[in-house]
Amino acid sequence: MVIIQNTMEDVKRYIVRNDQTDDARKKEALRALSLFACPQVAENSAMQAVVGFDERNAPLFWDMTDGNLLATCKTGVAMNYIGCTTVLLSLILRFTKEEFQYYLFTDDLVPNYLRKNEHCAGSASAMFEGEEDYFRSLEKLFDELNYRNALSDAELKKQPFLLVVFGNACRFHGDKEIERFRAMFSLLFRQRKRLRVACMVMTTRFELEFLYHRYKETFSSFVVGSTYPETAKELLQEDIPDWLVADYGTNAFLFQNRENRVQIQTYHLPLGIGLR
Repeated sequence: MVIIQNTMEDVKRYIVRNDQTDDARKKEALRALSLFACPQVAENSAMQAVVGFDERNAPLFWDMTDGNLLATCKTGVAMNYIGCTTVLLSLILRFTKEEFQYYLFTDDLVPNYLRKNEHCAGSASAMFEGEEDYFRSLEKLFDELNYRNALSDAELKKQPFLLVVFGNACRFHGDKEIERFRAMFSLLFRQRKRLRVACMVMTTRFELEFLYHRYKETFSSFVVGSTYPETAKELLQEDIPDWLVADYGTNAFLFQNRENRVQIQTYHLPLGIGLR
C-alpha cells in the first residue's frame, strides 16, 4: 500500500484530540478520512490528488502533471481557505516530504494541521499575518522557482514535486503587486511542467481572479460549487445543472477535467474543521 500508515494515524489522533471541534464534527471528519483508505487511493503512486468522491464514494483524481486546478463557488463553504484540504491530505498520506511539498497563500487561515505539516514549505494568510508577511512568503517561493529554473532536468527530477495553493489571491493583489511578482507568476504558470510544479487556485470571486483569467490555458481541471450562471457558463459551457446556479448554498460540487464531468462531495468542510 502507498498510504503512509504513520501519517494516517497521526491525522486520526489530531482530529480526535482537537479541542476546537465537537464530537459530531470529529465523527464526520474521521468518516471522510476513512475514504482515503480505499484501494483506488491507497494503491495509487502517481502524482494525482483526490478532489472528492462520487455518490459511490469512488475517488476522483486531478492529475497534477497535466495542468492546474481551479476550485470556485460562492461564499459560505470556505472554499477560499480550506478548499485544498482534501487535495493536500490525499497527497501527504501517500508521499514523503522528499517527494512532495506545498505552499499555501490564502486570505483566511487554513487548518493548523496543514500549516504545521512537514510537507508545508511556506504558509501565509494575508488576513491574519499581514500583507507584508504574505509578500515575503511569495518572495521565498520566487527564490525556490528561480533555484529550480537553474537546475538541469536530471537535477530537477530529484526535487520534491511542488504544489502552490492560492485562496482568493485577487483580494490582496492590486496592479502594483501583480507587476512586482509578474516574473514569478510567469515562471509558476508558464514553466510549471519543467519545474515540477502545479497550482491550485481557490476562489469565491471568480470574476476577479486574475491568476485564472491570465493563465486560463494552463488549467486542466475544475471543481465548481454553487455559483453564478455566468461563471458556470464560462467554465462548463453547457448542460449546467439547475442546483449549481440556484440561490441557496449546497455542499455538492462538479468536477470536470479533459475527459469527464462528475458530481462529487469534496469533504473539505468536515476535514478542514477537524484539522483546524
